[in-house]
Amino acid sequence: MQRKANSKPMKAIMQKILEYYQDWLSFIIFPEDLIINEPVEKWPLCDCLISFHATDFPLYKAIEYERLRRPYVINDLHRQYDLLDRRKVFRALARAGIAHPRHCVLIRDADGNGMSQ
Repeated sequence: MQRKANSKPMKAIMQKILEYYQDWLSFIIFPEDLIINEPVEKWPLCDCLISFHATDFPLYKAIEYERLRRPYVINDLHRQYDLLDRRKVFRALARAGIAHPRHCVLIRDADGNGMSQ
């Protein structure tokens, strides 16, 4: 998670936001240890939240934080669960008229057997 927060793309996003709004905001990157080990009640207060899914990121805790503190949320936290399901991603692309590769989805049960849908 920390690597993603300090990645070149993330720094570019933050830089672009700061170019326009530097007089009105400052960034706080919540420490990884805090996110993983502390309850959301102990997380820093913020007026606006940007949260991206990452491996081992407890998205459910970010949603708890949103419910508790009610910050303005830049990206829909609940929809980030959809990104973990290719079927939902392809469905959303098709609904929006966005070209995407042909695809086939095989759904398996808990035993690994293919299921018809």
